[in-house]
Amino acid sequence: MEVLYITEKEQNHVLIKEFTGLMFNFTKHKDSEHFCMYFLHCFSSKKHLDRHQGDCFALNGTQAIDMPAKGSKIYFKNHGDHRMQPVPFVIYADFEAITEKIDSCRPPEEKSYTTTYQSHHTCSYGYKVVCHADQK
Repeated sequence: MEVLYITEKEQNHVLIKEFTGLMFNFTKHKDSEHFCMYFLHCFSSKKHLDRHQGDCFALNGTQAIDMPAKGSKIYFKNHGDHRMQPVPFVIYADFEAITEKIDSCRPPEEKSYTTTYQSHHTCSYGYKVVCHADQK
């Protein structure tokens, strides 16, 4: 039994009768869709979903992990935009600082060193959270 917990206005538990119906509006693909409940990914056919579920969760309910052999190399193929899953939210951030010059002595030339010549003081910051679904 799948249940959705909603905290808007009141706290309620809602029975999910059809998971695909709940997830249908999250993709641009409007034909028959098949979703993995654990991975929240859409598949175009039941065959693809069944093939995925063998890799998704093992019998004990934990995510299946298949590590490559030691010393082997991994190559990514077919990584075009149409194969990527978008993230639900993106956060763009910016941090501004005022720099002040610092008086410092010069260390000996025979040793490696870093000279500190500025001090950064925070003056402002900003961020914007963008939702993939509606770009707000």
